[in-house]
Amino acid sequence: MKNTVILLVDDDEDDCELFIAAIASLNKNIITTISNNSLEALNNLKAATVLPDFIFLDMQMPYLSGAEFIQQLRQIPELNKIQLVVYSSHTHDTLKKLTNEFDSVQIFTKPNNFQELVRTLDNIIG
Repeated sequence: MKNTVILLVDDDEDDCELFIAAIASLNKNIITTISNNSLEALNNLKAATVLPDFIFLDMQMPYLSGAEFIQQLRQIPELNKIQLVVYSSHTHDTLKKLTNEFDSVQIFTKPNNFQELVRTLDNIIG
């Protein structure tokens, strides 16, 4: 069975730990890497030989905002194919407004409940 590769771009250490725990509870073949610097994440993606299947992106990031990250990512054909999921504490409506100019971006608000996070990740990853 092929591994699913996820890149989480988030600078909140607690949210990263919760995300990793939720992914681990899915009991699937998932490899997750974390970048807490959006500019560094983008540069690493440009140089990568193995690209992630999914990028989970927080919108409130230092260096490049989530919107700037998406804008630059979408300009690179090889990276444009990666499934992008905006994963943020903004409300769903705010996320829709922030991402409405970008095609094929999934969004979800960081849930307050661990089980809800697990269910949502399971639905997205499949």
